[in-house]
Amino acid sequence: MASSLKWLDYDATAYDRSTRMLALLKEPETRDELGIGRIRDALSDQLFPGTSVIQTRLRYMLLLPRMFIDLENSRVAAKDFASRARVEELTLNKRLKLQDGAFGKDSGDALKRLASSVYWAGLRSWGILLRTGSQRDYYAAIDQIRDDRRQKLRYEDGLEDLDSPAPTWHADIPTLLASTALDEGSFALTRKEATFIREQWKLHHPTTLLTWLAQDEARLIECKDAGLPWFHPQLPHAPAPLQALVAHARRFSDLAHGAALLYNLALAEASGNTERNAEYGAALKRWSNNLPTLKLDTWDMPAFWEQVQQGGKPVHTPLRRFVNEWLTLVNAGKADSDRARELIKYREADMKGNLSRFRPENLPRWNGASGVGRLNYRWSITQSHLADLLRGLEAA
Repeated sequence: MASSLKWLDYDATAYDRSTRMLALLKEPETRDELGIGRIRDALSDQLFPGTSVIQTRLRYMLLLPRMFIDLENSRVAAKDFASRARVEELTLNKRLKLQDGAFGKDSGDALKRLASSVYWAGLRSWGILLRTGSQRDYYAAIDQIRDDRRQKLRYEDGLEDLDSPAPTWHADIPTLLASTALDEGSFALTRKEATFIREQWKLHHPTTLLTWLAQDEARLIECKDAGLPWFHPQLPHAPAPLQALVAHARRFSDLAHGAALLYNLALAEASGNTERNAEYGAALKRWSNNLPTLKLDTWDMPAFWEQVQQGGKPVHTPLRRFVNEWLTLVNAGKADSDRARELIKYREADMKGNLSRFRPENLPRWNGASGVGRLNYRWSITQSHLADLLRGLEAA
């Protein structure tokens, strides 16, 4: 029987969160067989806030607000606002379809995951979207938003003594992008647009790696060839807290990679797949031989857990215990041991219960490689965004 995921639609926020989760499950970096995603996301949010692995191009962060502002100013009735927003966004996608990173290139009008749902949290994180609540909450509040705007106009005309209402979008968006930008079909940022985004990062996330890299064009240029954030050549010149954060992220990525290799090796052994058995056995051995360079034995774990907590995502005791026990086994030279296999199997069973792949009836679901991608903390999409930013800053 095929497995499925269901949720009770209690509110719009829960619905949006579930939709994003289902989309993320399709992304290689988000395959989380051992339940370490909470740690990964806590570190990612501290390094590159507002980003997501299912984002594509940076200018969506400006095109989408411009589109919504125009819709707010239109005569579209509140009851039709959500459906009209979908039509407008699909139209925008068609104009962008010749550009790398455009949503809906293949699916067209059948597109289910719109860019706006992917970028919504980032728009708020960067101070471009000023309202709280989900996208569906925003649609439901259109009448109120329009009423507030009319009241504000009366206030500015001196007709009434009213408090200025809370804005929805950053005040610079209408002047930064004309409505014609939606017709151009381009992801190319202007210099003003790129400067605006960089200033938003500096204002809302001043101490992050994202902002530090963006403040110097030489650093931006060198992002392209850095395969992982800790390989950026300018990192030794970053502020000490950033260097410490990146060092923690690197060590956790290395530690998690070893666990993923053992997980797949154990599945290969359980399924009798001799080819994969040999492959993962050799990979785990190479990883173990490289441990001296990883310096996991000198890792300050209390400082690591304190760093993770700064991401605002509580780490539950079972996950913390799993990471600590796996690190202890690794440092004792027992990464490829029966005890390590038991730890991996128990961790997966604790998470998945009867859906554990180690159960004989579930072994056929293993495709030979599951969750082996190295954690890069959204570095790939961050590189893309920073490249877009650099081109904008260099624009005439």
